[in-house]
Amino acid sequence: MANTVTLSESAYKKLISRLSHLESVVMELVEKFGQEPLEGTDAWWERAHKKGMDAKKNGQYTRIKTKTELKNFFKNL
Repeated sequence: MANTVTLSESAYKKLISRLSHLESVVMELVEKFGQEPLEGTDAWWERAHKKGMDAKKNGQYTRIKTKTELKNFFKNL
């Protein structure tokens, strides 16, 4: 069952304008939250730095003090 809505030309233009704006906002959100930034870009480096600092604050890191510890770390990966 199809329904038809009659719009004036000004209402039609306003609707198209709002839809275009909505589309651009959605695309910005997809870019921002939908995927990681391209590797090597400034946004990627900022995100990687933030993730690293958050991991450090949460204690999610390994402290290596000697060559032996370094060797064992890579041996056990």
